[in-house]
Order: sequence, then C-alpha cells, then structure tokens
Amino acid sequence: MKKLFEEDETENAGGELAKILVKAVPFALIIIILAVMLLVNRTKKQDEGQAEDLQQDIMDYADENRVDQTLSQTVAASPADNRQEGMQEAGQEESEQASMTPMELPSPTPYKEIMEAGKIDYSKVAFNKDTQLAEMMSYWEQNNQKALDDLARLDHYIAMSWQLKGTKDFYYYGGVNGNGQPEGKGIAVYADNQYYYGDWKDGVRSGNGTWIHYHMHPTENNKDLYTYHQYTGGWANDLPEGEGSEHYDYNKSLLVEGVGYDANLIGSYAKGLIHGDFYITNLYADESTKEWNASAENGSWIYLNENKDKKGNRTIHVEISNPDNYIWMHPRDNANIGVPCLISKNKN
Repeated sequence: MKKLFEEDETENAGGELAKILVKAVPFALIIIILAVMLLVNRTKKQDEGQAEDLQQDIMDYADENRVDQTLSQTVAASPADNRQEGMQEAGQEESEQASMTPMELPSPTPYKEIMEAGKIDYSKVAFNKDTQLAEMMSYWEQNNQKALDDLARLDHYIAMSWQLKGTKDFYYYGGVNGNGQPEGKGIAVYADNQYYYGDWKDGVRSGNGTWIHYHMHPTENNKDLYTYHQYTGGWANDLPEGEGSEHYDYNKSLLVEGVGYDANLIGSYAKGLIHGDFYITNLYADESTKEWNASAENGSWIYLNENKDKKGNRTIHVEISNPDNYIWMHPRDNANIGVPCLISKNKN
C-alpha cells in the first residue's frame, strides 16, 4: 500500500508541474515576442534615421555640386585678344533671363607689343642673327620644342627680337629665290619674341608652317594671361590660310574661377581670319576642360540660334557633351577674329 501511495503522490506532483508549465510557458512566450518586437522596432527606427541622414547628405552633396556646376557654367571667355568681354556660358533656357555682368579679364590686344623694358637694356646686348637663327632652325627641324623654348629665353635671342621692336620687319635665315627673297624652307624672328618656321614664297610665308609667340616679361606680369601662343597650319600671302590649329598656354595664377579660356582651336582660316568649322577645347582654373563645336565665316562666329540675353549676347559655341550649353558673345566683338598678336605686313 505504501508503494501505491507514493506513486500517487508522484503522479500528483507531475500533474501540478504540468499545470504550472501550461500557464507559465505562454506568458514567457508573450514576453519574448514583445521583447523581439521592441528590438525590431528600435532597429527599424535607427535604420530609418540613418536612411534619412544619408538622404540628407546626398541632397546636400547634390546641392553643393549644383552650385559648383552653376558656377562652372556661368561664364566662359575666349583668350583671343579683347573678345573676352561679354562672353558667357549658360543653358538655352536661360538665354532671355541671363543678367550676369560680363567679367573684364586681363588680356593683350591684337597686335600690341607686350615686351616692356626691364632691368636689362636689350638694345645693348650683342647678338648674331644668322648664327642664332641657324641654331634655332636645326632644333625646329628636329622637332625639339624644349630646346626652342630654352633658346628663345636667352638674353641674346631676346635682344635679336628687341632690335625689331615697333616694326613689322623680320630677320630671316633659309632658302631664297633669284631675287634674294625668302623661298622654300626658312626661319624668321619678329618683334615681341615671335618666330616662324616653314614654307616661304616670293618673300612671304606661304605653304605650311608654325608661328610661335613667346609672352615673356622682364618685369612683374599681372595683366597678360598668356605665356605661349602657337599657330600651325596653312599660310598664304603671309597670313594663316586653310586648315590650321591654335594652342595657348596660360599664367594660371591669373585665371578666374568659373571662366573658360581657349586652349586649342582646330579649324580653318581665310586671309588670317577664322572661316569654317571649328573644334575648341576650353581650360578652366581648376585644370578641367570642356569641348565645343562652332562655325565661322570671314572672321565672325556664326550664331547658333536667335537667342539673346538681356545684354544682347548671342550663342556662338555649343558644348559637345551638352547641346543645351553655349558660349555667348556680343555682336560688337564678333568681327575680324583671327590669330591674335600675329605680326604681318598684310594684316589689316
């Protein structure tokens, strides 16, 4: 009997435990579920907060870039002589609403000698034009640009050019015809540190050749944007004619932020003036570039549409990668555009 009683107690105890578990387990499960839900909800809110912060960061970044883009597209100017004033770059939809004041940029006029007297009196520096031009011609034939640049900056080379100051004359070395005129291949130096190497006929540049203008300043320079300007291509009657290209190097300390400066122009010329289709690259102060298409006729850029801004500027160049972006110019400046600073007796 004792054994039977003990078994009944064990059975009763097991039953009581089962009852307790039946009541406790659901409650524990509810607690666990609530805890999990709370944790998930908190994590979700954190993720949403981070997403909002990330979205705000993206919007701020976009706004900053939009400002930068607007600044970079506000004004663009050609380095060619005084045509820089009045040129601006903007989208087509702003063509009748643009109100930006054109920037006045430091630049030489075409043709104005930039070489001024400094500490050295070049009129008293000895030189031998035939020897020096022969030396320079040999480097030109070797296509040794660095040697050419180094020679042009020597005092006796500067003195040779200085001797021609204020004139359109030149010293020549090379082939000649029966009349003693430059003919065939030859090299010449002009005033203002200008040089030409290439073909000649009847005493003038004719055929193919390269003209270089070194912008050198014995005194402090705070006005002249250029350091170097080159034209390579066809010539006739002492002027650029046919296919050719211009290249400019700049004093980067004088470049204005947001302004585009012509670095390269590839196109065609007639009587020394732009005439035909052109591919143009612009350089900015941050060393970025943009590419443009344009067409010209008899020294004037052909307008791309009828748009005008409030100052009367019109569209002359269109950006290749963004057809809604233009370079603008005032009609008063859009005339007699050619290779600036070029010395020639046949240049008007």
